[in-house]
Order: sequence, then structure tokens, then C-alpha cells
Amino acid sequence: MSNPPVETAVTISSPDTIAQLQAGVAPAFAMLAGMQLEVFTQLADRPRSADELADILGVATDRLSRLLYALVAAGLLQIRPDGFVNTPEAAAFLIKGRAGYLGGVHELLSQLWHADLLTAQSIRSGGPAALHDFNAASDADMASMLRGMHAAAVAAGRDLSRRFDFSGCRSIVDIGGGAGGLVAALCDAHPGLLGTLFELPRTARLAASILWETPGGERVSIETGDILVERPRGTHDAAVLRALIQVLAPGDAARAIANAAAAVRPNGTIYILGGGILDDDRLGPRAAVFWNVTFMNLYQSGGSYTVAEHAEWLSAAGCGELERIILPTGGGIIRATKLR
Repeated sequence: MSNPPVETAVTISSPDTIAQLQAGVAPAFAMLAGMQLEVFTQLADRPRSADELADILGVATDRLSRLLYALVAAGLLQIRPDGFVNTPEAAAFLIKGRAGYLGGVHELLSQLWHADLLTAQSIRSGGPAALHDFNAASDADMASMLRGMHAAAVAAGRDLSRRFDFSGCRSIVDIGGGAGGLVAALCDAHPGLLGTLFELPRTARLAASILWETPGGERVSIETGDILVERPRGTHDAAVLRALIQVLAPGDAARAIANAAAAVRPNGTIYILGGGILDDDRLGPRAAVFWNVTFMNLYQSGGSYTVAEHAEWLSAAGCGELERIILPTGGGIIRATKLR
């Protein structure tokens, strides 16, 4: 049987999609620079002129003002007669010290966006061009990474607390939780809850000071171990695996889920969170599709996995009653009940 004829290409007069994609990069980089310089924090109390901000930051006014106008165009600053001021969104999430602060994620964003620039190289070489080799990283680099991820983990914990009822939960283990921001936020929101951070020994050592400075962190104990070879000690009402499954090969992902489930009591709950939860057709959510590319640049194995793949691993671990939530960011939550 002959192949069907190829359809004649439609004549396109302008590269609209290409131009839109190109235009989307610059505002993101302007936001990153604003986070790194803590521009938004310096505007927390009142409007300031470019000269005032430059003096506070110790930089040249002519250079800084270019960024300030770019941040206005990006929708993060506004101009008033008395100077530049944060938009409501920037004031809510980019001022250091406030509860919703996300600006600390700039360290992580710098690494991730650098990795995305190397996608073609990763494909050509057959390996990650921006490999996250945690074993080779210095303590300083690891600590920087933990700080960069911490604000997002705290925000994820607060979001989890709003979405689900933890009133009957007395003990929760955060597996591979970095500096424990998620479990600390849950403990802060629920005074009767005790948390455990289960992490590799070096990560746990570097995480301790960050965790104990976090509201709720005083009720989180640290347990060291490798989820790929052992289960956490004790039995908990719930276990959380955030941004962990996506960095593992399929066999390791199944093993991690099985060991996590072994530490959860019957009728307890497992929560899997991350950007890498794909629809079964692998075309959505958009964020998970693009995260799948980023993971290829960072890890030897791992990636965005489908809901069906998660369901298979959870079922093998004795869990069911699966619920999936797609977050506004494109990230996701899978909630399952320990059945046996």
C-alpha cells in the first residue's frame, strides 16, 4: 500500500509563534536579575527613584534604570511620580522576609535555565550536558541549591495544607525533602503534627540550619537514609515525595514509592508532588512537557512520568484510590491511600 500524499504546506506570511517565543525569554531574565539584586525587597516600604535604589544597591544608576523599566514592562514594577513601586503580585511574593516569598528561588532558576540552553548538546552527546552530580558538588554548592529550593518547598507545604485535611494526621515524613521546607510548613499550620525529614546524610547535615530557622521546623526531626535501599523508620500517617520521582529511573522510582509506602500505616496517605507529572498522552500539562526536556539536561535518568506510570508503581506498593490535581503552575499532586 502506498503512503498517503504529503499535504501541501500552507503559506505563512509572518513568524508569529517564533516571535512570541523569543519575546517570552527576556522578561523572565529581567525578573531573575531583579530577584538576584533584591530590587523588590528594597521597594517593600515605599516607592524609590532609580537613583535611590542604585545608591542602596551600590550600582550605577544608568545600568539599574534599564532593568527597572524592563521590570515595568514585565508587569512586576509600576512607575509613580515619586518613583518605582512593586505591583501587588511582586509585593506578595518577591519581598524577602514575607510569608509568601519566592524570590530565593533565583539560585535554582539560574541553574535550570542554564541547563535549558544546553538541550541540543544533551541530545547530541546522549547524556546530560548540565549534569547535577550531587556527590561531586561542594558543600557550598549543595547549600546554595538547598537555599534555592527552600522557598518553593515552603510554598508547596502551605498549598498542600490548604488543599487537604491534615486534622487527623499526627505524623508525616518528607522523603528527599531537601531542607525540609514542605514538612516544616505543614507543622507550622497544624500544631498537633510532628514531622520527619528523611534525607541522605550529607544533605541532612547541610539542611539542618535552614530547617530549624523555618517556622514549624522545631517540630521536625531529621532521619538519615537512602530511600532507594531502605524505608524510613517508624510508621507515619502520611508520606510526601516532592520533586523526587522525576529525578529517578523508572525502576528506582518504583522502589522509592514502595519504601515510602512501607512507612505509612494502613489508610494513611502518600502525596507525590512535582512538575513532572504528565497526562497519559504526554502532551500536557505544558509545564510537565517542558520539564521533561530540562530533566534530560540535568540527570542521567528520570524525567516526567505519566499518571498511569505513577498509578502502576503505587498499586504495586499497596496503594489505591488515586487522585490527581493539576496546579495552576502546571505542576501536579498525586494523592493515594495505603490500602494494605
